[in-house]
Amino acid sequence: MTVELRKLNYEFEQKSYREIEKKFLPIFPEHLDIYRASATPVEQYYLSHPNEPFSLRLRESLCADGTLCYEATLKDSGSLTPGGIDRMEITTQIDSALYGYFKRDSLPLLRKLRAEPLPGITIDFYDDGSAQVESEHPEHWQRFIDLYGDYFVDITGDRLSSNEWRAHLSFRRANNGVEALKPAPELDPSAIVQDILAARKTMLPIVVHIGGRSGSGKSTIVQEVSKQLDQLTLSSTVMSTDDYHRGTSSLMKINNGQPWEHWDEPIVYDTVAMAEDLAHLYNGKSIYRRSIDWGSVEPIFDGVITPSDVVIIEGIYALSPDITKQDELCYETTTPLATCIGRRLLRDMRERPEFADPVKSLRYMLREAEPAYRAQSRLVGGPQQS
Repeated sequence: MTVELRKLNYEFEQKSYREIEKKFLPIFPEHLDIYRASATPVEQYYLSHPNEPFSLRLRESLCADGTLCYEATLKDSGSLTPGGIDRMEITTQIDSALYGYFKRDSLPLLRKLRAEPLPGITIDFYDDGSAQVESEHPEHWQRFIDLYGDYFVDITGDRLSSNEWRAHLSFRRANNGVEALKPAPELDPSAIVQDILAARKTMLPIVVHIGGRSGSGKSTIVQEVSKQLDQLTLSSTVMSTDDYHRGTSSLMKINNGQPWEHWDEPIVYDTVAMAEDLAHLYNGKSIYRRSIDWGSVEPIFDGVITPSDVVIIEGIYALSPDITKQDELCYETTTPLATCIGRRLLRDMRERPEFADPVKSLRYMLREAEPAYRAQSRLVGGPQQS
């Protein structure tokens, strides 16, 4: 799986969206039983697979006042250092409704009891009777082993230390070896080009739709398809549904003059106008080139698009029924949710650090972007799809 390189800015590093932790197995777990009485129940399920470069979990636990608390946490795979696993960790508070929205029997789930004998030191007691200790505070860890002796095996970086891996292992055991959330093969640009060549016998121009979540790698696939078409001396035009963003002013009018907040809703993108422009291209007519100025978040017209052999449409709404026809080539990227969110967060922090707030962004993507993406009516699996 292709992963974008992480280039974090100074401001991001200073906000401590990172953890460094070590994990241990107790040789004598019964010595820790005194903490069971004060341990509180935790339930967490995963929206990611251990083979992904990012882990995404949603957790239900008890707050200090005895009420239920909910949170979502995104982590990258990190790196193993002498001090422990050093990785990105972004946690955002969510509500019970969002926790319930994503929860499914088909997801890996883990239940445990958690105690915190010292700040930064936690003990997890699992349903199978095993226990594990986590340390994010070296000084407090030394105090802890002074009390109980150094009877712990360092398993930092081992699969056994991963709660995600534990949850997936439990799921496989309960489901006859079936894996949950196993990433599907990525779209193959060369296969898409072969579909285009086959479609030329019956359709001209060829129209290709490549949809998918933000951060799913659509642009990379489109670039490679365009490159291969150019090598075959076939002209191509790339259009994005992002180019048909209505802009802040129009959206505020729709919202009775109030600021717009739901940036991933279908109405944000004028797919009807895009359909009209596509009809002109189908008929051999040129159209004005549209794009969005992300500084002002307003549409601009900055050129002309002329007809070409192949029109490639990409974007989160590239498979909208407004702009798809039955004989066109339709594809959807298969990049999993956790990886898409991780890529998008890192991209925002790299390209727009002054606006990037990872905690708010993670909550937005779970509460707004993903439900909107799932709810859209998609035409997937066109007649020539690989």
